[in-house]
Amino acid sequence: MAIYRSASPKKKKKTSKSITWHDSDAPDAKGKFKELSPPALASWLIKTRKGNLSKIISSLNQQYVFNRQKKPSYARKMKTVMNIVRKRLGKKDGK
Repeated sequence: MAIYRSASPKKKKKTSKSITWHDSDAPDAKGKFKELSPPALASWLIKTRKGNLSKIISSLNQQYVFNRQKKPSYARKMKTVMNIVRKRLGKKDGK
């Protein structure tokens, strides 16, 4: 008796609490999130998002959430950038 497996890897089912990717109306980063250092990335985000803390934190949080399992070092970098942005814009740290 043979056991058959599907060729595709297991995918997690979407639930009502599942997150989805949202594209921004801000300029395309074209690899800047990966290439730039945290302070340089913070400066670039503040400039391109015109200092809008909500947009900046949202884009960084999206990067964090979608990469925290597969690329933990990249996710930590996003958290670091969030803290730098908050400090530069004079906002209190989250949590």
